[in-house]
Amino acid sequence: MAAGAIRWKSYFDWVISVYTNRPVAKNLRYLLLLSLYQISFMKKAPYHVVNEVVNYTKQEKGKGAANFVNALLRQYLRDRDALKAGSGSRLAAGNLSIKHSFPEWIVERWRKRFGTAQTIQLLSALNKTPDFTLRVNQKKISVGEAVRELEEDGIKATKGVFSPAALHVEKLTPVLKHKLFKNNTIVVQDEMSQLVSLSLGPQTGDAILDACAGSGTKTHHILDITAHGSVVSMDNEVKRLKLVRNKGNLVLGSVLDPPFREQSFDTILVDAPCSSLGIIRKHPEIKWHKKERDISSYGDFQIKLLTALWDLLKTGGRMVYSVCSFEPEETVNVIEELRGSAKFTLEKPLPFLFNKEYFLSLPHETGMDGFFIAKLRKL
Repeated sequence: MAAGAIRWKSYFDWVISVYTNRPVAKNLRYLLLLSLYQISFMKKAPYHVVNEVVNYTKQEKGKGAANFVNALLRQYLRDRDALKAGSGSRLAAGNLSIKHSFPEWIVERWRKRFGTAQTIQLLSALNKTPDFTLRVNQKKISVGEAVRELEEDGIKATKGVFSPAALHVEKLTPVLKHKLFKNNTIVVQDEMSQLVSLSLGPQTGDAILDACAGSGTKTHHILDITAHGSVVSMDNEVKRLKLVRNKGNLVLGSVLDPPFREQSFDTILVDAPCSSLGIIRKHPEIKWHKKERDISSYGDFQIKLLTALWDLLKTGGRMVYSVCSFEPEETVNVIEELRGSAKFTLEKPLPFLFNKEYFLSLPHETGMDGFFIAKLRKL
């Protein structure tokens, strides 16, 4: 519910402004945002929501605040269909920022790039609540067997679109209690994230570096699909490294000054820090925290990061670069700028791609997170 209120914050702030010109205290505004989200998107009876929040407000804030909340929410109930249709003056003018609850700078940026029609599709896609995604360890069990075992325990699972090991489920809580999860036969991992590890195509005996390992989600996947290879997990935070199940191969270090000799690795995965605009479905707070200048700042950092790691790669080795963004400054522009200091050829990162040198997921086209994957072979 909280995530939903954050997702639609801009629209609900506008709704509140329709009914009052006076400042609304922060705590009372949060209460209204949560209530408006319940009324608009949840199955709970609207008038039951209103009664609950009014009674709570009366106890915590007093009768005056309760009367204000009651009047605003009941008026919204009468007007909500007309408001959503755009009869309000600011919505009637076609304000996509308010109607789809996104910052104006993001809407204008995407409108210039994709046009109005595709921007509306993109905003709508990013406002959808995503399913939860699992990854099946196919060394332990087949995807079909995992589906059967889950469904026998009342958990409906559907196969992924791109990753052969992916399963989608509507609810996560029952999965976390299931024996397959408890013994690491299935893990929670987004389908786009799975594609990153698969794009490495690890070979027997490869020395692999997960340069930005974080909590180890991709390291664990690489280990599950690697036969007799060595995987080193590096991160600059001890807390994250403690979560990585890769004992004996954990390195605390900076990607800008990596503690390895030149040509130490056959394969390097660089799942780089980025603006994360591609995962707004899962983390709607991102759209309110980021600024447009952040995109180019991340792009500059990503180029420095790849340059610092490049000499660690053996000649003929592969570097996979991925970000959960689809902005040019963090994706294709990074690869093109790297050409000025590194010699490489782009290889198709995933077998299902046709006539493409990289994988770019646009949420309104794939129905999934925004993501970019490029695979560079060192010459």
